[in-house]
Amino acid sequence: MNQNKVTKLYVRYFDVGLKNGIPMPLAPIFFKEKKIDQTIIPVIFIKNEVFLSQKLNEVDLATKIIGLINQINQVNTIQTSEIQIDCDWSLASRDRYLTFLKSLKEKWTKTISATIRLHQIKYFNQTKVPPVDYGVLMFYNMGKLSANGANSIYDKKVALQYLPALKNYPLQLKVALPIFSWMVHSRNDQIVNLISKTSRDDFRNNPTFEVKNNTISVKENGLFKGFFFKKGDKLHLEEITESNLQEIKALLYDYMDKEPQEIIYYDLDENNLKKYQNEFVF
Repeated sequence: MNQNKVTKLYVRYFDVGLKNGIPMPLAPIFFKEKKIDQTIIPVIFIKNEVFLSQKLNEVDLATKIIGLINQINQVNTIQTSEIQIDCDWSLASRDRYLTFLKSLKEKWTKTISATIRLHQIKYFNQTKVPPVDYGVLMFYNMGKLSANGANSIYDKKVALQYLPALKNYPLQLKVALPIFSWMVHSRNDQIVNLISKTSRDDFRNNPTFEVKNNTISVKENGLFKGFFFKKGDKLHLEEITESNLQEIKALLYDYMDKEPQEIIYYDLDENNLKKYQNEFVF
């Protein structure tokens, strides 16, 4: 981070999901070290199910989220001037989500940002535009997971179906790009598991597996990394290469009215970062 002069981190503080029909915080963050040099932006992921609940009190949810953020900040001596809300809302949850954001804005008078998916860009007349200071376009997970070797993290053909709508979107956007990868584990052409934080090298010296390019074949039944593999199973690596990032950069510059003021890489993980040799494409 120091070599790349990283001054800002978007940090997942906690998720919000339903337990017995009531919104509850899930897995709040724990900071092992108190000394943090970067600016911290708390990110709260809220499951869509929360805004589908008929029992939801949007004002109460906003109050409790701000309260927990302030509690975490106080314990870790962190000062924040922004909150980012991550939610893939639907048409059915839209109105409650927008009401929640309005309540949050009234209570948190500083900056609020929200994540935006490509379909919410193209169909913003239906999905509506979040009442926030700016959006973050999540430029990944745009394809469908499949067992046939396609890349669901980034698919240029799919992206081109949505990119022309960028120029009409009325909210200022930053962009989040993927540097993560995962293995799609399939059996008889059906997806069994999605395995993250692993690479081809993890399987190379194991006689249970045969590695060929981006595809790994299972030669015999066995357990590995906590997963059961059956003879004949396949693993396909979905990843983003530097050439993919260069292509994405060119596409965004072609279709956005102006260069995004900030690029966010998802996500900050040792396995992801070591692939790029301290050199990013932006």
